[in-house]
This record gives sequence, structure tokens and C-alpha cells, in this order.
Amino acid sequence: MPVLETDFLKGIIDPKDRLHPQAKKAMVKVRRGEWRVASSALLELDLILKNGNIADEERFDVFTALTVEFPGEMIVPVTHGSLAESISLQKTYAGIRSFYFDSIHIGVAIQADGIIVSSDSAFDRISEVKRIGLESL
Repeated sequence: MPVLETDFLKGIIDPKDRLHPQAKKAMVKVRRGEWRVASSALLELDLILKNGNIADEERFDVFTALTVEFPGEMIVPVTHGSLAESISLQKTYAGIRSFYFDSIHIGVAIQADGIIVSSDSAFDRISEVKRIGLESL
């Protein structure tokens, strides 16, 4: 089952985001149980919000709203296996900038079925996964 990463979450929470229409289409697939969300994407989103000086109350509201949008069973967890996969990917693809969270998302996707949904074309360079372009929905 394809796994969504952080750009999906950013698109869902921000109506002004360039991927908002596509994220809404992806949400339909999540609600139908066809796609899932990487738990690592939730953590990365929170770090983005915190580093953007978003108030704790607003961050709380974002995640409370996301809880309503899709249930916990629609989230693929980070596991020891996905983290081991991530570390291996970090060694293999050491030249890719800002790859830490992306490698975790990929590790989660590999543990699921090897398909990641993302607008980030850098994932196309990773032979271990197939990317479905979020922007193409």
C-alpha cells in the first residue's frame, strides 16, 4: 500500500499550499484505506511547525484536526526495521542533501510495499522505492 510523506500533510493543513488540491485527492485514498501516511511524516511536520515558531496551541490544533481527518490505523509506524533500512539508505545515498527524514519515509515505505507518494523528485533516484508523484493527482 503506497505511503504518503510530509508534503501531503503540509498540503492538507494549508489551503494556500501549492499541493492542497492534490493532497485532498490523496486524502480520499487514505480514507478508503488505499494509501497510508508515514508516521515519520507526522514528526517531521511537527518539527517544521515548531521551527517555524508556530505556537504550541496551534500545533496542538493541527494534530487534533489530523486525528479527525484520518484514524491511527491509516498510519504506518516507524519500526526498528524501517530505521535499519533508513540507516542503510543514508550510507548508500550519502550525497543527497537533507536526506535524514526522507530516508526514514523511504524506510517506512519499503517496510510497507516499496511505494512512496511524494512531490519530491529526489525519490526517483532511490532504486529501492517507486515514487507516485503527489503533484500528478
